[in-house]
Amino acid sequence: MFDDQRSKKVILVLHCLLNQNARIDGCAYFPGAMGEAAQAVVESGIGVLQMPCPELCCLGLDRAGRFRDGADLGIREALLEGEGRAACEALVQHVMHNVREYRKHGFEIVGVVGNDGSPACGVELTHYVDRGEGPGPGAFVLLLREALVKEGLNLPFVALRDHAWAERAARVKALLAAATKR
Repeated sequence: MFDDQRSKKVILVLHCLLNQNARIDGCAYFPGAMGEAAQAVVESGIGVLQMPCPELCCLGLDRAGRFRDGADLGIREALLEGEGRAACEALVQHVMHNVREYRKHGFEIVGVVGNDGSPACGVELTHYVDRGEGPGPGAFVLLLREALVKEGLNLPFVALRDHAWAERAARVKALLAAATKR
């Protein structure tokens, strides 16, 4: 089955790698896709699973102004509490359904691309409402990593970074290069 030209390799990418229009106002640094990093992913010959944007899906395009008791709740926090968490977990399960389906048919999931500084998709750095940027994963990456570990998958996560495109695109390219050699 699937004896054709496909690579049988898939990389999971954050939504805004291919669609900057999903980003919060003031945070789109490209008109469409994320330039060199997006181009490298597409040209690698590795299939692309564009994950849903948890911020857009759970909080809307104009997602600022989440409040609790008169205080700004913040995007990361809104995605980890109550209805926001349930919606974010549902998106993770949607991604995991695809991951399971690919694996069932012998496809390799080569890794995950996030974006440091994002309250949802940060890998090593996220945005906290009370202290700004700090260490830790974004809400979606946190829940996704937990789900992948439950499936026995310890995938490499790499992150792009607003304002550090060249260095971070190089990380994505290195992950792709390693995957194409296998």
